[in-house]
Amino acid sequence: MNDPHSQTAISRTTMESAKASYERCLGQEAFFETFYQTFFRNCPPAVEKFANTDFERQHKLLRHAIGLLLIFPGQEKEEPNLLTRLAERHSRNGLDVSPELYRAFVDSLMETVAVYDPEFGSDVEAAWRATVSRGITYMQSKY
Repeated sequence: MNDPHSQTAISRTTMESAKASYERCLGQEAFFETFYQTFFRNCPPAVEKFANTDFERQHKLLRHAIGLLLIFPGQEKEEPNLLTRLAERHSRNGLDVSPELYRAFVDSLMETVAVYDPEFGSDVEAAWRATVSRGITYMQSKY
């Protein structure tokens, strides 16, 4: 797979737009619960991955993981990096999250953000997608 850091640079403005949107979503209590409902509806194969999950804990883990995805494009290209542990945990040697599931993850995240961010529009969605794509590509490359 291509080097996730070799992609076109993500502007600070783009990253800040996505982060600001995330902050607006975090102010909504049901954001993570809605995300998982959306994700499971959009990606039935993901349901079995969460069969014995403590969702209160999982919501905290997801909150942190999304935060990492949003800052990843601004990080140095060295290994290990802030996503290395998360990528290893989700690889075939860990939770075995296949690269194909990430598209449904991002699409479900955008669907959920659209519900919870009152400023959501095509520009905010584009900022999110551009910002998280670098980290998602990295995660997929470590499968």
